[in-house]
Amino acid sequence: VIFRYALAIFKYNEEAILKIRDNLEFYQYLRFFTKTISDGRKLMSIAFGDMNPFPMKLLQNRRGVHRLKVEAELRELEQLKAQYVKEQAEQAASQPDGPTSEEEEEI
Repeated sequence: VIFRYALAIFKYNEEAILKIRDNLEFYQYLRFFTKTISDGRKLMSIAFGDMNPFPMKLLQNRRGVHRLKVEAELRELEQLKAQYVKEQAEQAASQPDGPTSEEEEEI
């Protein structure tokens, strides 16, 4: 519901937003544009009447595609993590026992 209202707020002010060409002006507009909404019924109408929800099948397809991408990224990160841990263990094994610098002695 909150997301629908957020989209409706942008739709409510769509014409004014599309006229903005400067990034700074756009940022300033976004800071104060919610104060320009004076018709709550219109906002509710946009949120629940004008904006059609995505069909559930489309949502499931998109979720599936993105889930596969995220899972692949997670597997890659896990591999990188395992490689890093292995390298750190090898470095620790190859270093002599005891501190090698004054900073390490203080710790």
